[in-house]
Amino acid sequence: MSATVSSEASTSQLREPVFIALLVCLVFYAVSKYFQSSGCPFAKAPKTDKKQASMASAPPAGSLRLTPAELAQYDGQDASKPLYISVRGNIYDVTAGKSFYGPGGPYAVFAGKECARALAFMKVTAEECSADLAGASEAQLKTLADWEAKFAQKYGVAGLLVQQ
Repeated sequence: MSATVSSEASTSQLREPVFIALLVCLVFYAVSKYFQSSGCPFAKAPKTDKKQASMASAPPAGSLRLTPAELAQYDGQDASKPLYISVRGNIYDVTAGKSFYGPGGPYAVFAGKECARALAFMKVTAEECSADLAGASEAQLKTLADWEAKFAQKYGVAGLLVQQ
């Protein structure tokens, strides 16, 4: 009888760590899938192939043309206007992502601005929102290209940022 009790005890001791390991893996998987689909800029940037990268640099489909001053009016402060951001001069209508880019959202700082530098350097600050990519590494430029592809796929290009 003592052999049976000992066998049962060692089996239950093995089950608990295996169960915990499986539970941890399941939680990690669920969290990573959530951040991949949520549009979170700090989730791992999506991979792009050469076809997607060329799509990101394709001419914009939208006919919208805005100067930086005009773009600033689409920062979510006026609820009657759409939310726009610009990445390397392409304007994206991110109104569908209002919980992220609208007032109070974690990435509201991007709304109404050119944010190529902020995305490339993975910094969510108003000071980093610009088109200046000076000092960007190849890896940072690749990250930016991945984000351009994601924005183009998820939101589509609404137009161009123009200087005058």
